[in-house]
Amino acid sequence: MNNWKRHIPEGSRDILFEDCNNKIKIINVLRKLYINSGFTEVISPTLEFYDVFQGDNIFIEQEKMYKFFDNVGRILVLRPDMTMPIARIVATKLKDSLYPLRICYSGNIFRMNENWEGKVSETTQSGIEIIGSESPKADEEVIITAIQALLAIGVKKFELEIGQAEFFKGLIEDIDLTEDEMEKLRRFVENKNFGALREFIEEKEGKFGAKDILALKKLPELFGGIEILAKARKLTGNKRAQAALDTIEKIHERIENVGLGKYISIDLGMVQHIDYYTGITFRGYSSEVGNTIISGGRYDNLISKFGETMPAVGFAIDVDNILSVLEKQGNNNEKGRLKFLIHYKNSQVGDAFKFAAQIREKSFVCELCLYDEKEKTLIYGEQKKLDKMIYIFEDEKVEITDIKSKKSWKVDMQEFIKSLEE
Repeated sequence: MNNWKRHIPEGSRDILFEDCNNKIKIINVLRKLYINSGFTEVISPTLEFYDVFQGDNIFIEQEKMYKFFDNVGRILVLRPDMTMPIARIVATKLKDSLYPLRICYSGNIFRMNENWEGKVSETTQSGIEIIGSESPKADEEVIITAIQALLAIGVKKFELEIGQAEFFKGLIEDIDLTEDEMEKLRRFVENKNFGALREFIEEKEGKFGAKDILALKKLPELFGGIEILAKARKLTGNKRAQAALDTIEKIHERIENVGLGKYISIDLGMVQHIDYYTGITFRGYSSEVGNTIISGGRYDNLISKFGETMPAVGFAIDVDNILSVLEKQGNNNEKGRLKFLIHYKNSQVGDAFKFAAQIREKSFVCELCLYDEKEKTLIYGEQKKLDKMIYIFEDEKVEITDIKSKKSWKVDMQEFIKSLEE
């Protein structure tokens, strides 16, 4: 029998040192942005009842959930999504709150993958939800906040693709297809599989009829700039689909007015989770990674699953994918931040800790060395790629040594602290 105590499960990982530091910084920057924008934070439990993630209009397959039993036999899951627990909280503990309600969160979700291929089972999401507003203003605020969030955490090149679930629903509302056939159609459109989509429509031509058949065939091609909307209008007279185009046009115009239009494009073939989303949808991509870095949209029917009917719109940022983007961009959050190493005698422990605290107050890194020999301290600092070693004398003086050049000079303690402000 294998001993697994030195290993971790497939799909999991240890996050160490700089990656850990950078991940926490991303979360903190996002939290500050949300809270300063009027969102209030909630934390849902890591363990939820399986029932929370079951029912109609839920897009998470049960095979992807980590399930087990509590002490009385009820099925529990490791939280596979952040939005549904928030919907549960809103419908139970917050149903008498002042609406619209702005909620933000950061937390880990857990999903099992059939074929790992580098995928992980535990990822971190950070996002917002606006509950209780049907207004397009809520949609545009969520999208604008999404763009501002990506800019705030340092993503340089990205694009948000905007779609509308109602456009596809309008095109198919009079088509008599089985559930499996409808899913196949949706998948061909979502994956932009032009050939398979055309063959499928022609094969089922009797069920489709002539109405909107051209629009469905061309749906995967309807992505690009604002001009796509005019092209789409010519392909269908369906009122539901036309209303969806009107919604996108208004939101696009308002985002342009804010000065963020360069970050958005339109994709009418974005038809993932059509039973879950009820209006505007969007996904964000960076050229640095192949995976989605942010996704969101309107989901007006979700909270009713928990007994209260409320419209809602929100987004979730994949913090782990953002971390990969920043790494490939070459972002170094510690660049230009000096790192000091203090060497001191046992009798100077009080002075050493006080001096280190003063340096840290100036937002520099300051480490206290554990070696008794000054030479070993210098070697340690060199190996760890620190910048300067500080040796404390008895007379309020310190010796500063540039670890790289080995040059040293003496200075008064308080003069040194003042020099850090320059």
